[in-house]
Amino acid sequence: MRLVPLAATDPAASPTTHAADWRPAGVVATSPTTSSATPTADAGAAPAPTTAELGYKAARLAAALRAGLPVLPGVVVPVWEGRPAMGAGADAVRARGLGAGRVAVLRQALEPALVAELRGAVDALGGRVIVRSSSPLEGDGRWAGAFSSVTGVGREHVAAAVRSCWAAAFAVDPLRRLAACGLELGALELAVLLQPEIVPAAGGVARTTVGGVTVEGVRGHPGALLSGWAEGARDGTLADLVGPAAVADVAELAGRVYAELGDDVIEWADCAGKVWLLQSLRSGTSPAGEPAAPLPVAGTRVPGQPAVPGTAAGPLVACRPHESAARNCRGAIVLVDRPVPGLAPLLFGARGVISRAGAASSHLAEVARSLGVPMVIGCRPEAVTGPDPAAGTWFATINGGTGEVVLVPG
Repeated sequence: MRLVPLAATDPAASPTTHAADWRPAGVVATSPTTSSATPTADAGAAPAPTTAELGYKAARLAAALRAGLPVLPGVVVPVWEGRPAMGAGADAVRARGLGAGRVAVLRQALEPALVAELRGAVDALGGRVIVRSSSPLEGDGRWAGAFSSVTGVGREHVAAAVRSCWAAAFAVDPLRRLAACGLELGALELAVLLQPEIVPAAGGVARTTVGGVTVEGVRGHPGALLSGWAEGARDGTLADLVGPAAVADVAELAGRVYAELGDDVIEWADCAGKVWLLQSLRSGTSPAGEPAAPLPVAGTRVPGQPAVPGTAAGPLVACRPHESAARNCRGAIVLVDRPVPGLAPLLFGARGVISRAGAASSHLAEVARSLGVPMVIGCRPEAVTGPDPAAGTWFATINGGTGEVVLVPG
């Protein structure tokens, strides 16, 4: 058996489930920062699979399932199955540059036995699945939103969807994050999770803090919120949007996840009156920005909304995902239209972020939180700066905990 069922990732969880049933001989856990070569295990060893083998997303969902939390069933294509394709992608990048990795991965064929298992899994999961990347790197919030999923996948296209997830790891965004984190190409190991595709009535993010649980969400699929293309609703506005019962169920689920797993952030979906756990993680804990301080009295105040706490100041630099402006962003306050994940590499050198739209629950905000970069959302400074201010013509001071922004001519 090449695939790992989520419900069977703990050999002790069921008397009829054994590690030897699903793990190929000779495979042991490896660090995501070590060589992609597969080491040899001791004879007879049957350790439980680890995050390094299942990826962080799948491993946390497996733990949640064992704890009795509402997780959709699924199977995992473990890291070792992707090593030949990922190795080919890494070799291509080394030899021919950033653009060569995805093509090399897409040229790799899956073994017929694995394709047969994948098709059988799709049938068992209802005939239509979502194929989700699950990287060992995703336990670090700096990797939020870096990897891809493929929706609406049937049995005839599941092999191509798995290969597509592997290939997407060699897009520009992940490769630049890899360099910013000081990691080698061998760290790009990837498992793939297959789960039934649902049509949520609502979805979003919930965060547990000492002050309680904050729930943010949208109608429909939460993907638009997480990718920075939708503004989420909270509190009474969210209750009016999705119903108070759903909000209460999400808050209860977030509390249960924190109590059982210690994870303080969840992604959730409400489908047919049941709230499902889509992902859980431990939020970045880096101190955000400089110690909170009053903003300058001089300058023009522009209102915004809080996203990532902390204060920061620097020249204002407008950036868009298709522009190569990273060299201008070190030590700057980055101004973006929306908090889309592709902007994440810019945050490794920035002092703060202003987003004209988007939500505090977006993946980019999670990257900022992990890097300690203050962030303000819902701020429209163009009335002061013009629609496309030249780099360095304005100096910005922001407070990500209050949403305040002060601009002065540079």
